[in-house]
Amino acid sequence: MNSRIHGSNVLKRRTNIENKKNYKEYIPELKEDFNGICGYCGKLYKISKASYEPDHFVPKKYSKAKINDYTNLVYSCMVCNRKKGGKWPTENPDICHDGKCGFIDPTTKDFDLHLQRNSDGTISAKTELGQYMVDVFQFEHRPMKEIFQAMLLYQQITEIKNSGYIPKDLYDELEKLTDQFFDMHE
Repeated sequence: MNSRIHGSNVLKRRTNIENKKNYKEYIPELKEDFNGICGYCGKLYKISKASYEPDHFVPKKYSKAKINDYTNLVYSCMVCNRKKGGKWPTENPDICHDGKCGFIDPTTKDFDLHLQRNSDGTISAKTELGQYMVDVFQFEHRPMKEIFQAMLLYQQITEIKNSGYIPKDLYDELEKLTDQFFDMHE
């Protein structure tokens, strides 16, 4: 069974945000609007040692006017941000793709038309444009399956914690072991 990269998370950008002078000041809002996951690969920030950062959907070199524009920012893991970098095949800030090459904003429904998460947690393309993004983000060469399994483990641990079925000291020990696991696999 194939599903959305973002699972049940709906990514959005709020529209009533106060303008800030530096795009990095938007990180708390981006984290909330993107439900704490990378807009491109769906990795949960809580299982990552690396910090998350704002990616400029339209790269800075193609639109100086959008550098501090909240609607142009994507909450991104460091790996996805570095892989995408300043790539923008159309070189036109108003055109994100030509149908074959380019990018889809992960806050749009169109994103799900081009990429999918497979039942084993890997990410694959549904279209030629999706394949371009798979290649740019190098999903096939990254441990997407293991990341997905770690996210499922984190979700299950959170459910156990919230259930109240286990004593706090046992939960604390489970959380400690989980943190050690994530540290070893980072």
